[in-house]
Amino acid sequence: MFLITNFGDRQSADPEPTPQPTGSAPTTAGTGAGQSKNPELHEGERISSDAISFPRQSGDWSDRKRLIKQLVNSSGQYITLQTDFDGKNDWYADMFVGGLSNATPFNGDPKATATTLLGQVHKAAYGNIPVTFKALQSGPVKRSDKAGWYFKETVTAKSPKVTSVLVLTVAVFDLGDGTAVAYISDIPVNRPDLRAVESKVYEGINVG
Repeated sequence: MFLITNFGDRQSADPEPTPQPTGSAPTTAGTGAGQSKNPELHEGERISSDAISFPRQSGDWSDRKRLIKQLVNSSGQYITLQTDFDGKNDWYADMFVGGLSNATPFNGDPKATATTLLGQVHKAAYGNIPVTFKALQSGPVKRSDKAGWYFKETVTAKSPKVTSVLVLTVAVFDLGDGTAVAYISDIPVNRPDLRAVESKVYEGINVG
C-alpha cells in the first residue's frame, strides 16, 4: 500500500539516457571522475552503479534500473506492495544507488548535496499522492572510507486509495574526485521484515 510511484515503466530494465555526473575531471589511468577506482568493491552479488553498490537481496526483491532522473545510471531493487492502487499506478518499496546529474550539483559538501537531493525526491517521487515529511535523523556517514551525509524521514501518504507511512533514506558520498554518488530507499514502517533487509543493505554499501 505504499511507495514511490511514477518512476517509469518497471517492465523495462534499460535506463533512459541521462546527463553525465557533475564535476567532470580529466580521465586519468583510464578511470574518469565518478567511476570506480576499486572495482573489486562492487564485484559479486551486488547491485552497483559505477562507484557505489550494495548487497543484492533475494526472495521477493527484483532488480531494476532507473529511479528518479536526478540519480544517474541508477540501479536498485524493489518489491511491489500494492498494484493498481489508483487504477494505473503501483506502490513499491525501493533501494537504489547511482551518480548525480547536473541538476544535483556537488561542490565537495555531501550535506549540502544531500539536502538538495532530498528536496528533489520530495518533488519527484510521490506523484499526485499527498504526502507529509517529518525529520527522523541526519548526520555524517562513511562507507569504504568515503565521507558522506544522510537524512532519514518519515513520509506519510494519505489518499482515498492508499494510506501509508514510509521511512525515506537519502545518503550522498564524496568520491574525492569532484563527484559524488547517492543511495535512496523508502520502506514501510509496518514491515519490519523489509526494514531489516534495508538496514542490512544500508550498512553493506560500498563506495569508491
